[in-house]
Amino acid sequence: MHNCKNLFVKDGACMTSTSTENSSLTFMALTARADNHAFEEMKKGNI
Repeated sequence: MHNCKNLFVKDGACMTSTSTENSSLTFMALTARADNHAFEEMKKGNI
């Protein structure tokens, strides 16, 4: 996937494993951050 441009992983696939804690908030935060980054790059015309 390193050769693919504009690829955003926005779910639990980016985590190598889950702990005993509920990771839902972490997944939501990662999604929000990826969305914000994609939006900013779209405004710049990079995507």
